[in-house]
Amino acid sequence: MHRCIGLTTALFLTLAGLTGSIIAFNRELDALLNPAFYETTGEGPFLSAEALAAKVEAHDPRLSVWSVSLERTRDGPVELRAMARGDAEMAAGDPPADWFSLDPVSGAILGSRVWGACCVSREHLIPFLYTFHHSLSLPGALGVLVMGGVALFWLLDGFIGVALTFPLGKPFFRKWRSAFAIKGGSTFRLNLDWHRATGLWLFVLLIVLAVSSVAMNLRTQVFEPVVRLFSPLTPHPLGGPLPAEPLARSLSYDLVLERAKAEARARGWTLAPTYIFYAPAFGLFGVRFGSGENMMTSPWLYFDGRTAAPVGEVVPGAGTAGDTFLQLQFPIHSGRIAGLPGRILIALAGLVVAGLSVTGVAIWWIKRRARRGRPGGRSGSRATASR
Repeated sequence: MHRCIGLTTALFLTLAGLTGSIIAFNRELDALLNPAFYETTGEGPFLSAEALAAKVEAHDPRLSVWSVSLERTRDGPVELRAMARGDAEMAAGDPPADWFSLDPVSGAILGSRVWGACCVSREHLIPFLYTFHHSLSLPGALGVLVMGGVALFWLLDGFIGVALTFPLGKPFFRKWRSAFAIKGGSTFRLNLDWHRATGLWLFVLLIVLAVSSVAMNLRTQVFEPVVRLFSPLTPHPLGGPLPAEPLARSLSYDLVLERAKAEARARGWTLAPTYIFYAPAFGLFGVRFGSGENMMTSPWLYFDGRTAAPVGEVVPGAGTAGDTFLQLQFPIHSGRIAGLPGRILIALAGLVVAGLSVTGVAIWWIKRRARRGRPGGRSGSRATASR
């Protein structure tokens, strides 16, 4: 089972590990590659969210802005995301830009791109890697489901791998201690020791990453049903039935933000709003308060898209144990739960995942060559491996 699962998932996990290491610092790397996207020059009061959205929509009338980042500083831009209007006519093979970087004071568009578009140009590299990590850049939900299946097999294989390292016979602890060591020697021995010892030392971290990977890709299909076996989950404002037709935005972002600030004051929150979005498929606005660096410190309020009436909230740490466990998954998977040290750890863990996959394939390949090159076939290889 370990060999079959490992060989089946090795390529996927290698790519996921390497891209995950990179996107742990996606904003910093993107700013390095595209400094013009992040260099603001305006001095003066910040434009409102609605005024910034109007800048993008005036730039391309085919677009409707669906999110505005409000988390900015004097030397940083504001990011907006847009989608095609329902009645917009698009030229075949010419998708409009859907990500924009704007100067928060002047509203000047510093840069734009199609988020996730292929692939190695400076402006598209980091968004492409971000999308590829999550879904292999496959269309629709196919890639998300494929990577979710890989995560499930990875989770299972982690426990199988630990079971394979349990020493047989006595003394147990002396044999167990040797399993944690990289003794070196032949190429086969070095690969085997690295593969086994690294998997043991980082077993807990790798299992946590595998669990959060399942949560990212198979949330409704697998993760939430399993969590409900142990704890109830509070219905999410965006988890209700969809309207018959998407509801185009008719309310100003500024109006909704003023309502959100009033609701926050009524709850005793002192955090400022840092992000607002509108989901036409649900007909709802969402407003985040506090830094987006760690989602476990950032509550959300949701409002009706027609009336701006409050329809729900999500407060990290509140609700059931299942709610908290669910809320923890992305901050853990991205490392943002522990700030910069957490992101460094996740970047290193991605390299380890790739290394485990590569060494696993190397072990199989060396043993395969040994079986083919020695008399006795499989029995000969078993004797070789035992030695």
